[in-house]
Amino acid sequence: MNIATDLRFALRSLRSRIGLTLFAAASLAVGLAAAIAIYCVIDAVMLRSLPYPDADRLVQIRELSNEGHAMNVAGPNYSDLAAGIDEFEAMAGYGYGSGTVQAGEQTVRGVIASTVGGFFSVLASTPMLGRAYTRDDREPFAVISQSLWQSLFQGRADVLGQRVIVDGERYSVVAVMAADFAFPESTGVWIPYQDDIGNSRTAHNWRVLGRLKRAGDLAQARLAASALATRLKQAHGSQTDAENFELTPLAEAIAAPVRSGLLLLAAGTAFLLLIAITNTTHLLLALNASRSREFAVRAALGASDLRLAMQVFLESLLIVGMATLGALGIAAAALRVLVHAAGESLPRAQGIRLDGASIAISLVAALAIAVIATLAVLWSTRHTATMATLRESGRGQSPGRQQLRTRGLLLVAQTALTTVLLIGTALLARSFVQLLNVDPGFNADGAIAVQVSQPWTQDAEVAAETARRYATLMQEFAAIPGVSVVGGVSSLPLTSEGTNGSFFDGAVSNFDQAPPAPIGNAEFRVASPGYFEAAGIPLLDGRAFAETDHAEGGHVAVISAAVAKATWGDQDPLGKQIQFGNMDGDLHLLTIVGVVGDVRQHGLDREAVGTVYVDLAQRPQVAAEFNILVRTRLPMAAVMPSLRRVLETSATGIPYSVRPLAEVRASSLADRRFSLLLLGAFAGVAFTLAISGLYGLMAFAVGQRQGEFALRQALGSTRQRIAALVVKGGMRIGITGVVVGAIGAVALARVAGNRMQGVPTIDVPALLGVCIVLLITLLVACLLPARRASAMTPRDALM
Repeated sequence: MNIATDLRFALRSLRSRIGLTLFAAASLAVGLAAAIAIYCVIDAVMLRSLPYPDADRLVQIRELSNEGHAMNVAGPNYSDLAAGIDEFEAMAGYGYGSGTVQAGEQTVRGVIASTVGGFFSVLASTPMLGRAYTRDDREPFAVISQSLWQSLFQGRADVLGQRVIVDGERYSVVAVMAADFAFPESTGVWIPYQDDIGNSRTAHNWRVLGRLKRAGDLAQARLAASALATRLKQAHGSQTDAENFELTPLAEAIAAPVRSGLLLLAAGTAFLLLIAITNTTHLLLALNASRSREFAVRAALGASDLRLAMQVFLESLLIVGMATLGALGIAAAALRVLVHAAGESLPRAQGIRLDGASIAISLVAALAIAVIATLAVLWSTRHTATMATLRESGRGQSPGRQQLRTRGLLLVAQTALTTVLLIGTALLARSFVQLLNVDPGFNADGAIAVQVSQPWTQDAEVAAETARRYATLMQEFAAIPGVSVVGGVSSLPLTSEGTNGSFFDGAVSNFDQAPPAPIGNAEFRVASPGYFEAAGIPLLDGRAFAETDHAEGGHVAVISAAVAKATWGDQDPLGKQIQFGNMDGDLHLLTIVGVVGDVRQHGLDREAVGTVYVDLAQRPQVAAEFNILVRTRLPMAAVMPSLRRVLETSATGIPYSVRPLAEVRASSLADRRFSLLLLGAFAGVAFTLAISGLYGLMAFAVGQRQGEFALRQALGSTRQRIAALVVKGGMRIGITGVVVGAIGAVALARVAGNRMQGVPTIDVPALLGVCIVLLITLLVACLLPARRASAMTPRDALM
């Protein structure tokens, strides 16, 4: 067997059919590129080990409520976990959020992580420069990221010992972390938490990490944590929310927010790849369909089955090889676009790349596809006898029946897969449209969000001064022509930011000694007068905050309808007093003066939750980052320049951003929109391949049967009957594929709906709509070959 000779022959054979060859390679390249790109994403986000020593021993710990809701860990519960579970080698707590970092005259805004315990010991990470602080250090030390080192200190080697001001507090830089250390995501500065972690077991302030002594200890650690939760509940009763603890491997916890979306995209990619493979096999059959006589002659001259198989395999390999090269280029470009489009919603995005492992897997997949295509071609010709082929070809007839049956089966499979992908896309689109119609509880039309930031501080005087500065800024915004109302809040709806916890009956007086059982749980927000009107949140009862609510007066609160209903039922909540001091340390009782509508704090796909709002002037401690809403009667583009002028003159040194409030709503749907666009692109490609495949099969069949059609006319058959015969054959394939695909889509939708959050179950309008559109398009694909068949004349039978 001469491989070089066969390879040259394969090249000449493909060159003679260059159009079909390129189309086969291009269709496969698209499917392969999608598979390679999504594999790279899933590998980086879900499969690849975290960049920490013995990362499989890292565990995230959260509290579980009585309803099974996962929460951050309360300070005292963290202390009990750290001291009471022997299966952990080390444990640490951390919290993070946006803040200001200043070095010299330069100030930037970034993510700041406050840690308790041996944070860097748990992660077993060594700094690039210096040493990380430990749990025993009592000095105000700071560890900075490599990116912050470059931006604030220009990468200077003498950075160690330099001073940085983090949220108004001075710290000494003791270490610079390596570029691949990014935990929590995008953190720029790590600082030790210097104060008491609190004594409330209902203030869920800490995220907790643990390092197991051995990788196999997770089951034992879960049992120990469950036993600890039971003891804590027995000892503290209603003073703790923790019914149990949830222990999750850290890699799984990081990937959890995007797991459902990635699995959905992986499923769509798998379908697209299968469609591309069936389409390529189908086109290879077309390439080899007219070569029955050639193979028969070569077999008659002594060519072995292995030699003929090698010829087909080399041709398949060349096509798949071209497709793979193109797919790698497309995937590399697609990954850059994909990572940019996903933004910060995709964890571990810095590790997404086309590396050696993904290229190797692509080559193995390409070889497997070539083998599959070769076997399909050989199977389609396995019943063709050599002498029969020579006799029939001598009469000018091409057998082609086995090839037609094989290609028909492939097209049924391709149409079924396309149907599943189209129905899945339609379901996701229907779900997306339904989310667009969900009432978020606020009105974004005509509102602009201005986010301003000041260093967070525990100093009450400094916090009060910050609140006054924000109030002055809002007054200046209100004076801009066209502005109707201005107000602000500590965290905007739909952002999942802000704090939450349990509140207590204000009739109990000994909060500082022995906290009683809480009477409710709610989100905690600091708001200013004018906020509810500016946000378009309806006032249902009582009053909103007013300029007369001063820090020296009685502290007031406005609650949402869900809090009023859950806590007091049908009773009037106005005038009731609650204690919510575990949120900001202020033990002043809050008198409820108003009830407003509920807003969706954590996404349009999450139910609205109860919220307690407190007044900015009275409770400024958690308002370092403040969102001012400006509602305008003029087009927003006409007001934004004036807002920026005010910020540049009156907010010197304050980091800020300006955007329409509608962008907040759009951002909350970014993950869904991203998945829908990708799945829609996959479905569009699959639809094109399915239609072109059916058209190609029918055109091929008409070419094979042109003599038969001409003879039918000679024997009296009408053109309409011949056209109907062709259409009937094509639609039999199309209908079979659509029915099989619809059944498969129903089954998969039910499985996915049960296992993947955000994946809708099947609905009849979407299913029928996709099936009807697909069948109509398949019918059109059959009409052109049918028209050609009906044009055959009896004279064609003699040619």
